[in-house]
Amino acid sequence: MHAPSKARWPADLKLFAILSAAWAAGLLGRAVLGATPFSHAPLASVIAGMKFYGQPARAVLAVKGAVLVTLALGILIERRWSLVVALCYFAESVLSHFIFVIAYLDDLSQSLHVRVAAAEGPFVVLLLLYLWIRSRDILLDDE
Repeated sequence: MHAPSKARWPADLKLFAILSAAWAAGLLGRAVLGATPFSHAPLASVIAGMKFYGQPARAVLAVKGAVLVTLALGILIERRWSLVVALCYFAESVLSHFIFVIAYLDDLSQSLHVRVAAAEGPFVVLLLLYLWIRSRDILLDDE
């Protein structure tokens, strides 16, 4: 008898990995080029609710890009740890959006960025929920 073949991961998770890799390429491109597309504003990035400009922003973008590349490759080769990394990354992103909005709510110079972050918040939460729903069976499966 043949050994039962291991079930492959859902195709939508593979598509998510490809889109994550494309997003990572954009982040890494911004980190290397140091430019904000369609804007003359200085390069800025947010992590853990703190906003960084210039060289620190490049480092933050490079770290974010590296994490996204790592999780994308891990999902493509069907490694469970990649789903844990993805869940942690998007949980940090949800918390970062929330902290940024709360911290800069009363800063008039950041009002546009606060509105953008508040508008992005539900989308990031939906991404986190999607990842949890699709990865729950894979992560909790007893092998």
